[in-house]
Amino acid sequence: MSSKWISLSCSPIQLSTTLTGGQSFRWKRYNTDGDTESKSFIGVMANCLWLLKETDTTVQFKVLGELPYPTGNKFSIVRMKVPPPKPTKTKRNEGLLYADEYYKSLLRSYFRLDVDLEKHYEQWSAAHSHFRDEAARFYAIRMLDQEPVENLFSFICSQNNHITRISSLVEKLCSMYGPEICQFEGVTYHSFPDAQRLSSPEVEGQLRSASFGYRAKFIQKSAAEVVANGNLEWFHQLQELDYKAAHQELTKLTGIGPKVADCICLMSLNHLEAIPVDTHVYQIAKLHYLPGLKAAKSVTAKVYNEIGDKFREVYGDLAGWAQTVLFCSDLAKFKENADDGVAKKRRKKS
Repeated sequence: MSSKWISLSCSPIQLSTTLTGGQSFRWKRYNTDGDTESKSFIGVMANCLWLLKETDTTVQFKVLGELPYPTGNKFSIVRMKVPPPKPTKTKRNEGLLYADEYYKSLLRSYFRLDVDLEKHYEQWSAAHSHFRDEAARFYAIRMLDQEPVENLFSFICSQNNHITRISSLVEKLCSMYGPEICQFEGVTYHSFPDAQRLSSPEVEGQLRSASFGYRAKFIQKSAAEVVANGNLEWFHQLQELDYKAAHQELTKLTGIGPKVADCICLMSLNHLEAIPVDTHVYQIAKLHYLPGLKAAKSVTAKVYNEIGDKFREVYGDLAGWAQTVLFCSDLAKFKENADDGVAKKRRKKS
């Protein structure tokens, strides 16, 4: 376990909205040293339990516990070009201990820190007045680059659900089937289970007993299909396809509709033009981009595609990232906290 904060230099980042705005469901606010104003967050990513906090120029982190990645994990097969260094053990920590640069590389990848976000915010603000108005309050929202297995099953849990309930179901999946990482302050943390574990026939019944409802069948069946398709290598192949082809392949999985497929394309497969259309995005489109949709009574396949195409027309290859900023701005809990963090600093600069 890291005993000191390690700093990763980066451009501005708004952790609160990025981590808890509906992209990932494994992060929560953590108050350190009795500081109720702390902007620290605790969560699991890349088989590690992290503490993160932001400053004006850095993300600071501690690694509280970790498990080694299995051969063929996403970070080696899809994302990272270099496998992690050989871990060492110390008297202070009987667990694994990697070099600081390895952890930094995970965070750089997870937050897509190679993307010049300030430049894109300027371009998106110039493209449409709606984005310009919202960006002033929701500055520096990063698009997370997530594990595809975790992302897929998390968004199956998201169907007809709100963020608190989704987070609860995701944690149940992890505690029931994921390997234990560590215990911290009386809480046991688990990594996300792999598709092979979720594909076992008994999983559906177990999840129904755990109040997953109809999602239980979707999770078990789609896990079996992912394994049959080639598991992580299949996701790598989807990343190499163009966006529409990858989207079509994902919708062949049990329980995966257009919106969930777009979430996976956008958040795990680097298809950053994908636009997941839900109620929030539909209302945004009607009010600001496609007033003709006011006559539409529901999000049909035609309407869904029309909204996605319009956002791509306005915002270009990273339209899904721009849409994520607008989605967060439409969530009531972020409207109530719009003066938080980097957003406040940004307004002072402008």
